[in-house]
Amino acid sequence: MKHQDVKSILNSHNIKATRQRVEIYKVLQKAQQCLSADEILQALEAQNLKIDLATVYRNLELFVQNGIAVKSTINRKHFFEIKKSSHHHYFVCIKCNAKAEIVDCKINLIEEELNKMNFKILEHNLEVYGICDKCCGREE
Repeated sequence: MKHQDVKSILNSHNIKATRQRVEIYKVLQKAQQCLSADEILQALEAQNLKIDLATVYRNLELFVQNGIAVKSTINRKHFFEIKKSSHHHYFVCIKCNAKAEIVDCKINLIEEELNKMNFKILEHNLEVYGICDKCCGREE
């Protein structure tokens, strides 16, 4: 994604397009899965960009507050990604920490049941842990 395109996206969400914000957004945009702030920092450092972890966190929270990114909690750790049109969850491999997106969430079925009992879901989080295909052969 071009630098100017990222600036336009940030500006359209009333976020000043600083160099650091543009680069954080680009890392999120390129990612195939959600990333922790540490993983984002490592990607930025690999590009020889000097930025501290606190700045990464601050900007990620700004992205979340302004609807550009979403924050997921997986195994009590926060992960971030560019906001997509629908919510989703992840399967996490307990051996290699690989994450695979679970696209078809059935929360609507549970929500129907809860509505019958006068409960309203405000937020939900689904964590599924196991062993990925790659790691299955490595069990001892």
